Amino acid sequence: MKENNELERADIAVDREMEVDCDIGQEITAYIETWFDVDKKFGIHTADDDGTWLNMYGKYNPFEDTLRIECEISRDNDSEYFDYQPTGSEAQLIKEMIADKIREEYHQTPQEFCGDIQNGMMMGGM
Repeated sequence: MKENNELERADIAVDREMEVDCDIGQEITAYIETWFDVDKKFGIHTADDDGTWLNMYGKYNPFEDTLRIECEISRDNDSEYFDYQPTGSEAQLIKEMIADKIREEYHQTPQEFCGDIQNGMMMGGM
């Protein structure tokens, strides 16, 4: 992470398993592996409890070029959720990393990946 807590490429990884929303088929959900200090970044306290961790999901619409980040703090007995508004450079980085993973795994653009789902061909899956 940069000094200003902004995420960099080395801080995250995009999982190969992805889903496309079944409503309009334009939003890709990707699990984002967190290789950074989530407590420092988000002001939460997961390190205090071995049974607590953060799950982070990128919701990318390649047609509108938008990205939403949803976070889940999971505990052994409950969960809580919050949205994170990425900086402009973080959003661009995550969109690029999702597109790179789709090209690497499926040899498609994000739009083609969504199109296959719209046409009934299932790829990825979470």
